[in-house]
Amino acid sequence: MAYLLQHLLLNSAKKYPDNEAVVYLDDSISYKMLDEVTDKVAATLMENGIIPGDRVGIYLNKSISSIISIYGILKAGAVYVPLDAKAPTSRLAYIIQNCDIKCLLTSTKKLRAVEEMMLDESSLQLILLMDDYSGNTGSSRIKVIDWETIVEKAAVNITHDFRIETDLAYILYTSGSTGVPKGVMISHLNAFTFIRWVQSTFSINSSDRLSNHAPLHFDLSILDIFGAVRAGATLVLVPEFASTFPVKLVDWIEQNKISIWYSVPSILVMMLLHGGLDRYKFQNLRLILFAGEVFPTKYLRSLMGKIPHAEYFNLYGPTETNVITYYKVDHIPADQNQPIPIGKSCQNMEVFALTD
Repeated sequence: MAYLLQHLLLNSAKKYPDNEAVVYLDDSISYKMLDEVTDKVAATLMENGIIPGDRVGIYLNKSISSIISIYGILKAGAVYVPLDAKAPTSRLAYIIQNCDIKCLLTSTKKLRAVEEMMLDESSLQLILLMDDYSGNTGSSRIKVIDWETIVEKAAVNITHDFRIETDLAYILYTSGSTGVPKGVMISHLNAFTFIRWVQSTFSINSSDRLSNHAPLHFDLSILDIFGAVRAGATLVLVPEFASTFPVKLVDWIEQNKISIWYSVPSILVMMLLHGGLDRYKFQNLRLILFAGEVFPTKYLRSLMGKIPHAEYFNLYGPTETNVITYYKVDHIPADQNQPIPIGKSCQNMEVFALTD
C-alpha cells in the first residue's frame, strides 16, 4: 500500500476523532468532521471531471476552508497548488496557465479577481466556492459550484488506491532566480519522508498545538499542516491581522497555548524587540523552530534568555526538500557572534559540499 499524505488524515480521524484538527479564531473542526467534509470536496471534484494528477488551485485567505481544500484535493488524487491570496492577478494568471490548473477552490469575495485571471486561453474549467453563498456568482464562463451543494452531498467513501508514492502531491511557486514564478513539484514520498522525520525528531503528539504562521504557498507550512495531522495534534492558524504585529502575535501564542512555534527568524526577532515577551512565561511553548533566514546570533541568545525552557532548532533547506539539515541550539556563549550552524542532515538525506 502506498503511503500518501491524505492517509495521515484518515489515520488520525480513526485514532483521534474528537480532537481539534484545525483552529482559526473562534472556529474549529474535529478530525472526524475534517475527514467527512474533505471526502465531500473530493467527491465533488471527481464528479466534475478532476482526475488523478490534475492541478487544482487554492485561492483563499488563511482559514479552516483552506485546510479543507488541501485534503479534499489530495483525496481526489489531484495536486494542490496554493496561490498567494495577496499577489497581483497577473502573476496568478501566469501560474494558472503555467501549471495548467483545471479547477480553483476559492471564496465568493475573490470571484472578481478570478475573472481578471481568466485569459482567453485559460485552463480553468471549474470553481468550487468554499464559503456559504447562494447568490449570483458573477461568472458565466466556467462551471461554479457553491459550498451548500458540496456539503449537502450524502456521505461518501473515497478510495485511495489510484495513486502511488512518487506521484505529485503539491506544487509550490517560488519567485525563481529570474523573478518569474517557478513551480517546485513535490511528491507524496518526498513530503511523507520529511513529515515522518519531523514527528520522530520533535516527538509531536496528540496534545501538541502547532502554530501555522507561514502562508500555504511557502514551504514552511508543510511542517505545520502535515506534522500536526500525523500526530493527531491541533493546527492553530495565525490570523492575518496578527501575523506581522508583534504584541498581538505574542498575545496570540500565549492565549492559544501554542506548544510548537515555527517561522522565519525575522518574526521571532520582531517579537523579541517589540512584542513584550516579559509579560508571559509561555509555559506551554516547548519547541521554537526557525528556518528561511539567518537568525542573528545576538537576538537568538536574547530570545533563549527570555524563554529558557523551550528547545531551539535551526532548520535549513530548499523548497525541493523542505528541510535538509537541522541544528539544535543548546547554548550560545556571550562572546559568540558567528552565525548559528545549519547542522547535520535529516534522516534519509545526503548532504555534501561541492566547494569551500
